[in-house]
Amino acid sequence: MLRSKLYIGMFPVAGLLILVCLYSVYNHARLSEELDRMQVEQYGSISEVERILLATSRLERAILLELEGETEIARNAYRRSMPAFERWMERDKLESESELTPLLRNLMSMGKAIFEGNRATSESMLQPLVEQIEDAGFRSISKNNSVIKSRNETLRGDSQSHFYVVVTAIIASVFLMGFVAFQLSQRILKPIDALTEYADLIGHGRYDMAGYTPSSKDEILRLESAFVEMAGRIAEYQRQSDIQVARTRRRMEECFNNLPNPVVFLNSNRDLAYRNPAANELLEAVSWESALLPQLSSRIEKVFGTGEEIVETDFDETISVKIGNETRFFLPIFVRVDSDAIEEIECGLVLQDITRLRLSDELKSDMVATVSHEIKTPVTSATMALHLVLEKSLGELTEDQEDMLQTATDDLARLRRMLDHFLEIARLERKSPRLDAVAETPLRIVSSVIDAFSMAAQSKDIQLVSHVEEGLPRVVVDLKAMEVGLSNYLSNAIKFSPAGSRVEAYACMMGSRIRFGVRDEGPGLSEDDLEIVFEKFYRSRRHRTIDGVGLGLSIVKDIAIAHEGTVGCLPLEPRGCDFFIELDPADPEQSE
Repeated sequence: MLRSKLYIGMFPVAGLLILVCLYSVYNHARLSEELDRMQVEQYGSISEVERILLATSRLERAILLELEGETEIARNAYRRSMPAFERWMERDKLESESELTPLLRNLMSMGKAIFEGNRATSESMLQPLVEQIEDAGFRSISKNNSVIKSRNETLRGDSQSHFYVVVTAIIASVFLMGFVAFQLSQRILKPIDALTEYADLIGHGRYDMAGYTPSSKDEILRLESAFVEMAGRIAEYQRQSDIQVARTRRRMEECFNNLPNPVVFLNSNRDLAYRNPAANELLEAVSWESALLPQLSSRIEKVFGTGEEIVETDFDETISVKIGNETRFFLPIFVRVDSDAIEEIECGLVLQDITRLRLSDELKSDMVATVSHEIKTPVTSATMALHLVLEKSLGELTEDQEDMLQTATDDLARLRRMLDHFLEIARLERKSPRLDAVAETPLRIVSSVIDAFSMAAQSKDIQLVSHVEEGLPRVVVDLKAMEVGLSNYLSNAIKFSPAGSRVEAYACMMGSRIRFGVRDEGPGLSEDDLEIVFEKFYRSRRHRTIDGVGLGLSIVKDIAIAHEGTVGCLPLEPRGCDFFIELDPADPEQSE
């Protein structure tokens, strides 16, 4: 029904606008046609007269030159002027004969007679004839200009009339449209105003529309009915949401209250806004301001500033508090709880008690170091004894005995390398002894390991080379630790590379860091291997037939972390890998 009213109300306006458009199109076409006709007739006539006057001037000049004896130039000028006269005569045959035509014929006859040798015509006869032609031409141009001016006045009057008609029709359309819009708005806006009032109430949390009575019987009624139904659904959803929020809040409170780890929330003023029972118990034993906040403040500010979640996994990031005679260790987790209001943003903090886990880890590292060190002594003694026997200083050996003793020596060497790896891992995990860091040149770091593997590479027919970019800044490193890291890279490269291949140790600038690495032409690694190749005891399926325990690369990773650097591996084409360590360059003051 409302749609029908809109259509009926718009029909008069649309009809009037259509009539205006048709009238405008008709008048535009008529005016355009008149202008085109005037251009073709009047401006064409003026153009033709101007051309014939120019041709007359040329013919006059040709006749004068002929009379003066300049025959060749005169005849050329005569030939160039005649086409214009011929076109005029052809045009004049199709139209009514003009005043110029007889004069032009006389001029043409005079020119023809002169150029055919009849010199009876004199200059005194030529000049009056030319003047008559020019006067007739100017009168023709003036006549055409008068016609153009008259038609322009007529067209201007028609255009003004058209303008007034169109403006009047547009004004009438505007008034008619305003009247129709006013009538329709009274029928449409009244129920919409009522809906707006109730929508404002819903926005303030009042969903009761029992007092609302539909005020329309057309399509607006459907909108009103849908609005009332929507309000009822929102009210029910709000009720269910309140129940769910209350239930979730109770669950969270129960969860936090029963959580064995301390949980606290800090408001934007860095004050404690919430703490669970475990946190209350901890804060009764130690002071938040003096014992905990100094160790956590930098990370709390980072969470408030960036919103980044911080989940610590490294034992070095633990915080310690002393409760009585016991030192307890906590690994913190930080999260930011956002809110539309800045002053309501909070930082959540969970303190995971890892005291037992840390002690167990330290015990494991100590046990590994102790056992490895204790086993290393008898292994060294056994190795020396086997070397003495193999050197036959205690008597001759049969071939089978020598093979068995050599196998035992190789196994002891493998065991010794494994023990060295375990000791190195324990040393790095305990951070003891501390790194003996000094500023070294990349050239010295690479050179310190390349010579040690020249014999091993030569025995496998592998070309071992080094390349260090010029002008690299120094880096602060523990030279012995870096030698261990690069040695593990070189050892693996030589072990897994085929005979006749190439292994390169290098140092170069990569962005803002210095990269130390080893490239080989071995079998390479798969995409899955690249992600976990630096984990302890991991060995690729491609390499499990070759002797090793999978600890060398994990040691390199620990060495890089101890130097605040990173490790990585890139596949090479067509085969091979590029293992590297990236470190920050030393400060200029440290380099000195």
